[in-house]
Amino acid sequence: MAEYLHYYILFQNHTDATAMYRALKNSGIYAQISPTPRELSVCCGVSLLIHGEDVEEIKTLASDKGLAYLSIDGLNNTFDNTRHKYG
Repeated sequence: MAEYLHYYILFQNHTDATAMYRALKNSGIYAQISPTPRELSVCCGVSLLIHGEDVEEIKTLASDKGLAYLSIDGLNNTFDNTRHKYG
């Protein structure tokens, strides 16, 4: 996998994003709810910002628990904590 500054899990809908967020938190894996960067998708407006080193563990967890997601993609975008974070 290529190295990027930021990694995002993309979803078809908010329900899938929420389920994944809860599962990651319950497993002790870092995830931050974030607006979906338009460079990656225009589907669901919510994505999860994750650490690149957790991608394979997240894929395994999603498979084991039947969690739906569209893709895990990376970007070398400038991070703006006031825009890229909800709440």
